[in-house]
Amino acid sequence: MKPAVKFAILVVIVGFLAVGLYKLVLPRLQNIEQVKTSDASGETVTIRIGGDDYAGYFFITARETKKALARQGLSVDFTNDGGAYAERLRTFADRDYDLIVLPVKDYLQHGHPHNYPGVIVAVISESKGADGVVGYGDRIPTGKIEDLNDSGLRIGYLADSPNSFLLDLMLEDFDLFNLKNDNSWRRTYDNPKQTYEALKNQELDFAVLWEPWLSKAQHDIPGVKSFWGSNRFAGYILDVFVVNRRFLDKHEPEVRKFLQTYFRTLGWYANNREELVAELGRAADLKNEQVASLLEKIDWFDLHENASLMFGVSAAGGGPAEEGIVNSIVACADIMIRRGQFDKDPVRDPYLLTNGSLLENLLRSTPRNLGQSAAQAIDFQAMSDSEWAKLREIGTMRVEPISFRQADNRLDDNGLEVVDKIAVMLKHNYPTYRVAVRGHTGSGSDEEANLQLSRERAQVVVQRLVGVHGIDADRLYAEGLGSAQPPVRRPGEAQRRYRRRLARVEFVLLEGGSL
Repeated sequence: MKPAVKFAILVVIVGFLAVGLYKLVLPRLQNIEQVKTSDASGETVTIRIGGDDYAGYFFITARETKKALARQGLSVDFTNDGGAYAERLRTFADRDYDLIVLPVKDYLQHGHPHNYPGVIVAVISESKGADGVVGYGDRIPTGKIEDLNDSGLRIGYLADSPNSFLLDLMLEDFDLFNLKNDNSWRRTYDNPKQTYEALKNQELDFAVLWEPWLSKAQHDIPGVKSFWGSNRFAGYILDVFVVNRRFLDKHEPEVRKFLQTYFRTLGWYANNREELVAELGRAADLKNEQVASLLEKIDWFDLHENASLMFGVSAAGGGPAEEGIVNSIVACADIMIRRGQFDKDPVRDPYLLTNGSLLENLLRSTPRNLGQSAAQAIDFQAMSDSEWAKLREIGTMRVEPISFRQADNRLDDNGLEVVDKIAVMLKHNYPTYRVAVRGHTGSGSDEEANLQLSRERAQVVVQRLVGVHGIDADRLYAEGLGSAQPPVRRPGEAQRRYRRRLARVEFVLLEGGSL
């Protein structure tokens, strides 16, 4: 080949390479120039998050959050899986999600097969009625939980979710023996929209839903009312941020920036409520008045509340520090063991699932806003006997038999243990209710003696709850009923077993004022 031809070919090749290089490099040079001459922070790190359409997660993808994250060089890729928790954990364990959001109970259940690949770094919110049981009001006119024992009811819910856990709580904490022994009432669905539609079409009597589907059912389906919800208890349904352990190890500064930005924009929306209502209404397809009602059902935790109430990190002012997240892990695990989902405690040490160091670091650099304070405990006022009689019964808690010494009315070792368990539930899971502690006896010829014995035993239990566990005495009401109110005999229950249940101490949750 002649030198001139070779040279021409070389020129053509170099020309092609130059054009390609120009097209490849120019956009990057332009991007660098754009960054240098704008408010952009430079290279963006994307955090991949797995979740669903629960309204409590609204702030993660809200408009102001996205804007604030962009200024920090961060973006969020949020995947809505419709509540497929098992798949969410599989994806998380495979590191295709960097962070997931879900309730504590669902992380315990679905994270266990994957050896818990992430740590809880913050609590998003607590459901205060955002998860609930709704149904047609004429099915149970009295509104008492025990009436769910009636046969023939159809209850729909999303399996392996906060919906099913709400039912588990009802089955374990109250004496719903018919529902526990017969599963014909159960109807399971793949997502909350399917459950909502089944209730609307009257294929169900009751449905367990989360927001915004809960509000849609109450407002859009004639005859449907709220029956029971997460506003009736505390500490069980906490939604949390769980960060993959390996992602946290490599990207701790980015995770810290994400949390800091999230908490700041949470405060921004709190101070701009009209914009919050409008934006959440568009996202959830709800009217403004429905959004206002929804906001009352979710208790979002800011940075300081997370630190002091959830992770036991004292605020700068030396306020109270509680470990709400650890308490929730323990309480949820206990329910799951009692329901037979685990043979033993799924968590060897609850502290292995939490990491409060990021909150602690953020707390040092973030002052508490003026006027901001942590939640205060309820101060129950003393009531007369007639005022106690006006309170509405919510339900009778299901407890193990409380045993006493034969020689007197003092609690034996087993009885002490049972009362101590009840104290934990009353303090952490049902803190807003007054409680009637009712003593009962078996049948006998001397009813006056039965009344005295049952009253004394109820008083002994109340004394321990107050003296040992510090429960407000004005919250408790001890009464003895003798043998006047025997328990309902269960289908197929042997006579001897039934007679053993006659002598008992019951804990009845009460609500309502005496105005």
